[in-house]
Amino acid sequence: MKNRILDHLGLKILSLVIAIVVWIVVANVDDYKTTKQISEIEIEFVNGDAITEKNKVYEIPKGTTIDIVVKGKRSIVEKLTNEDFKAVADLSKMSVTNAVAIHVSPVSSYIAKDLTISYVEDAIVIAVEDKMKKQLPISVRANSEVAEGYAIRTKSATPNLITVEGAESVVNMIEEVVVDVDVKNADHSLTSYAIPVFLDKNGEIIDAAKFEYDVKEVEVFVEILKTKKLSVKVKTSGDPKEGYAIAGIDYQPTSVLVVGEADDLAKVEELLIDDIDVTDCSKDLETSVVLANYLPDGITLAENTEEVMVKVIVEEVKESVLGMDADEINIVGKEEGYNYVFKDESKYSLKVRGLKADLEALKVTNLIPSIDVTGYGPGIYTFTVNLREIKGIQILEEIKVELEIVQAE
Repeated sequence: MKNRILDHLGLKILSLVIAIVVWIVVANVDDYKTTKQISEIEIEFVNGDAITEKNKVYEIPKGTTIDIVVKGKRSIVEKLTNEDFKAVADLSKMSVTNAVAIHVSPVSSYIAKDLTISYVEDAIVIAVEDKMKKQLPISVRANSEVAEGYAIRTKSATPNLITVEGAESVVNMIEEVVVDVDVKNADHSLTSYAIPVFLDKNGEIIDAAKFEYDVKEVEVFVEILKTKKLSVKVKTSGDPKEGYAIAGIDYQPTSVLVVGEADDLAKVEELLIDDIDVTDCSKDLETSVVLANYLPDGITLAENTEEVMVKVIVEEVKESVLGMDADEINIVGKEEGYNYVFKDESKYSLKVRGLKADLEALKVTNLIPSIDVTGYGPGIYTFTVNLREIKGIQILEEIKVELEIVQAE
């Protein structure tokens, strides 16, 4: 038996070695090395405080994933997914160009020794900026209309200031902070709560996730009261330069809408502006008047109009001579049995002064010239012609007439 086992021992050993070699070759051929691209491995950013401690902020770009190529045995590689790897970017090791190297390693140490990893891109550039803090007022914005006959007098926010902190470029974009309140058909004051909205210079909303702010909710009070339309009246004070006069006053608006408590509104019917000073003016005067200065206590404007634009037209006074016929003079107080005859010429001259437009419009009939002969008997008398006063017209000389009263035959 022993001899049988030992027979051809060398051949048997050789056969065993050949079998082992064949098995190894076959195994290697079946489990050959291969490569595979693994995509979209999410990057973990660590040690961000290395940037924030320098009073700076950073922003991770969108799509912060990395793609790699792995090489190893087919039996291992073909089963790998992006969940089998972790990618880390250490922000404390950021370069002067703000580039951060990315290190990718297998989650399992078992497969790490059998894989070779190469990168499509092995670094990422981080946006880094100075941190900025800014305090801004909060304004209230009504996004609807109150009931007819009512208006908003005041709007207030509590708190009325908000502190924003973030990247300098982003914070500087904020032009206004508003809170919106719904006042649709409201006929009384109301209180509500609203979330701040951040707007740029174009009125577009800025994503609040891009920065930090200390006020998350604002209490809003809107005072809603009755309205009333008041006519606007404008008067002047003082006198223009000698030889000049006021030809007219133009102003806009001629009425304004005001808001207030019902009792206060009942006390006022017009808004009088009576202190437009034209002292020594020899040309047109243009000025603006702040309406709020003329409103009584308890009354405020209910619209955006804040000023009245006033133009006082000042013109040089002219002189003119107006012809008057004797038959245009009314004789008052005549008695039956007498005849009344003017002894002078049948036409008289009346010297007057006024603005050009007033003089052009002036007629003798407007002055209603007359003499009063009540109680006068026969004889020759001198009378001063009575003339009606007309605003803007100055009579420079009196007209005297001789009238003879005779007994009728």
